[in-house]
Amino acid sequence: MDKSAVSYQGVSLSYDEGITWALKDFSATIPQGKITAIIGHTGSGKSSLMNLTDGLLLPTEGELVVMGHQLTATTKQTALNELRHSIGFVFQFPEHQLFADTVLADVMFGPLNLGVSSQKAKVAAQAALSELGISHPFYERSPFELSGGQQRRVAIAGVLAMKPKLLILDEPTAGLDPDGQQELLTLIKKLKRAGLTILLVTHQMEQVAELADQVLVLATGKLVFSGSPRELFADPLLLAKHHLVEPQAVTFAHQLTETYPELFDHFPITLTELADALAEKLRGAES
Repeated sequence: MDKSAVSYQGVSLSYDEGITWALKDFSATIPQGKITAIIGHTGSGKSSLMNLTDGLLLPTEGELVVMGHQLTATTKQTALNELRHSIGFVFQFPEHQLFADTVLADVMFGPLNLGVSSQKAKVAAQAALSELGISHPFYERSPFELSGGQQRRVAIAGVLAMKPKLLILDEPTAGLDPDGQQELLTLIKKLKRAGLTILLVTHQMEQVAELADQVLVLATGKLVFSGSPRELFADPLLLAKHHLVEPQAVTFAHQLTETYPELFDHFPITLTELADALAEKLRGAES
């Protein structure tokens, strides 16, 4: 069984002393070293859940255990400060938070803010930039001279330089062109292979199908589904009820099976799986 990185136990959150609830009786686990996608429409509770996980908010009721840190309504600020050393939160459009004169200085800011020495912060920043494909010639350039995709990677490097054990990504590909999106998806897969636990907040179902090991679907502050992407996309009634659009590969595969019911031995949910399955059938037909 996968070790738990985060455990939510009957977590509820109210911003108005119980009149309304942003989250209500939420229980789930986030496996360590995996990618968990958090999906749901606006107002479903995704942002509240992420802010609780990062220690920016405390639950009104229940408890959560994040990387070994127990959080309840009475948790002290000192405990929250310790927790944040373990978590990296990449907000939507993180490049808007770039501010330093140079790329290297911007990425060094996070480690320095954690009390790391200047030399160690520089080493951590260079390692993070290298991991994200930002080479040495860019270090002394202004981050505002870079392309949108490069700025996004610099912003993420600033989070990775703090060496988090849990990474929260809020719509990480928003606003990027197709090439920039693909670069970032490749990076996310690389970070998972390195053992990082990732929470991915997204409305892109193709990303859910391609990246996620687990999916949590929220609606009006409640958990309405927990399972694999394949299980989610095999439930058209659930998708329709919560206004979730299936990936293009799933739609196309359903259209094909209307004419060829026995076409797929293993129903594809990504374009790669669909292409591979069709290629296999063609090879079988030719032999």
